[in-house]
Amino acid sequence: MIRVEGLVKRYGAVTAVDGLSFEVERGETFALIGPNGAGKTTTLKVLLGLVRPDAGRVALGPDALPPADPRARRSLGYVPQRAEFPAGRTVAEALRFYAALHGLGPGAVGRALARVGLSGLAARRASELSGGMTQRLSLAQALLGDPELLVLDEPTASLDPEATWEFRSLVEGLRREGATILLCSHLLAEVERVADRVLILAGGRRVGLESLAELRGRQMSATRLAIELREPGPHAAAALRARGLAVEQSGPATLLVDGRNGTGVEALETLRAAGVAVRTFEVQRPTLEEIFLAAVKGDRPHA
Repeated sequence: MIRVEGLVKRYGAVTAVDGLSFEVERGETFALIGPNGAGKTTTLKVLLGLVRPDAGRVALGPDALPPADPRARRSLGYVPQRAEFPAGRTVAEALRFYAALHGLGPGAVGRALARVGLSGLAARRASELSGGMTQRLSLAQALLGDPELLVLDEPTASLDPEATWEFRSLVEGLRREGATILLCSHLLAEVERVADRVLILAGGRRVGLESLAELRGRQMSATRLAIELREPGPHAAAALRARGLAVEQSGPATLLVDGRNGTGVEALETLRAAGVAVRTFEVQRPTLEEIFLAAVKGDRPHA
């Protein structure tokens, strides 16, 4: 659905995107995440045909069209971070304006409003909508003409928690319908509910490309059990190592044990059998956000 090969974009002496390559499959929800300045916006602008790359190739759709091709643009729906609509227009009038640009009739407007739950607000002025409802209207506009690909650029960045939840639910519904979605965000929490795969950008380069399942696998592999002993000493660590458990001494009376696959329970049973008194224990598991930040800070480019 999307193929990006060796994409490079420079602004003067600044390289905003540096040799980026990735593919998005049909029916996939693909997240492009990274801190501010990572190159996400520039990448989207290239995909939307708004800027020309200095090097590399971008192909959209089954016919591998370049972004500047009118057929590619018609096959794409775009939701910006903050949408604006013609002043003084009602919700329905605003959509009819954009539908006319696509050569679509009023039936397309009604279908788009129904898909985002705005049918009951068709007569309200677009300027009177809340932030969450405005983003719904923006999504309705993007859905006009049933595009093959949806591009969402930080769509909930300016929304309150309730509106964010409602918008994510709409995206989840589109995902279940088989839509192909490219979602751009600087927060992993923004995408972890809906994305199939996540591409992590930093400094214009790709530093990670993983499925959510792979990210969660890394989360589990980093799980540890922090054990505080009643008395310090080497006996506890020796007993655990004798059972083949990975142990790190993080303090005179504190041990960190690999907590995967039930080994945390095995560690506690081993200490009890060895007569070692445990004061407290705690499971420590990094959040997906912490895994993401570790990848960004490591800034390890991938081909």
